[in-house]
Amino acid sequence: MAGRPGYVTVPILSVLAAIGYVYYTAVFLAIPAWLGLATAAGVANAVAFTALAAACVATYAVAVSRDPGRVPPAFLPDVEDAESPIHEIKRKGGDLRYCQKCSHYKPPRAHHCRVCKRCVLRMDHHCIWINNCVGHENYKIFLVFVLYAVVASLYSLEVLCTVCLRMNN
Repeated sequence: MAGRPGYVTVPILSVLAAIGYVYYTAVFLAIPAWLGLATAAGVANAVAFTALAAACVATYAVAVSRDPGRVPPAFLPDVEDAESPIHEIKRKGGDLRYCQKCSHYKPPRAHHCRVCKRCVLRMDHHCIWINNCVGHENYKIFLVFVLYAVVASLYSLEVLCTVCLRMNN
């Protein structure tokens, strides 16, 4: 079931394992070695990193489970108004965009995903790491997840580098 959104796949388990490993290494190994968990600074760093990791996992779960946006089955472009920016015309032939696989017209920026086997509104790409398309309905939460992941990665990198530098001195 690798191509069906909502199913847990090996890439999803890999992302969760990576988040768990970095969390364990930072909170249970690096922070106690650097500051100790009995100090206020150690507890503050552990709480801050736990909050970042929780936000990362929560936004990841939403990005995996949220529908990226479907083309309404009753969508019909307004053919009377040729100057309307609401519909998009193919480059070749001047025909309205029509999906042969889904058998309906497509609005602008909608594309058919061969993995999900359907048309997605404002499709950006199909991401194997969330086993879902990134589209109109989940684009924002996907970007928020990436932001939390980058911030948590930089924070853990700083903690781990500080511990390594202190051990070498």
